[in-house]
Amino acid sequence: MNPIILAAAALALLVLSLYAAYLALQLRAQSKQREASELELAAHLEGKEAEARQSVQIIARALVQKDLSETEAAMRIAWLSQQISLSPDEATHFTVFQQLAEATAHIPILDDWSALSKLEKLRLDVEREDIEARYREGVQASAVQLVSIRQ
Repeated sequence: MNPIILAAAALALLVLSLYAAYLALQLRAQSKQREASELELAAHLEGKEAEARQSVQIIARALVQKDLSETEAAMRIAWLSQQISLSPDEATHFTVFQQLAEATAHIPILDDWSALSKLEKLRLDVEREDIEARYREGVQASAVQLVSIRQ
């Protein structure tokens, strides 16, 4: 064999080996970066969930103390429950809030409420109170349970 061809083949093999090592190092660095990002995301999500759980407890406490209507508490707790990983046992405490929130979802809020006539507001208040009365026992019982859950 020609020594020039052997030297060229050895050089090509060396270059390819160095390039493969470079790619392996890049892959390792990317893998470490991905792992760090996943850990950071998990910590962030845990923090968000803890905040949501704390907010649920504050809202439930306000409901038990009659500082909040059942409908308002239900809307807030139903929304927050979507940000929490619920065990099957915990989910039972949130179901009634989700049901009440759905039952009153058609009632306008904020600017839409302000735009209503006094007669329409009165009619919707009566309707809301009737709906709340149907859910009150379950909502209050679940609120007490949510307040007592330890973080």
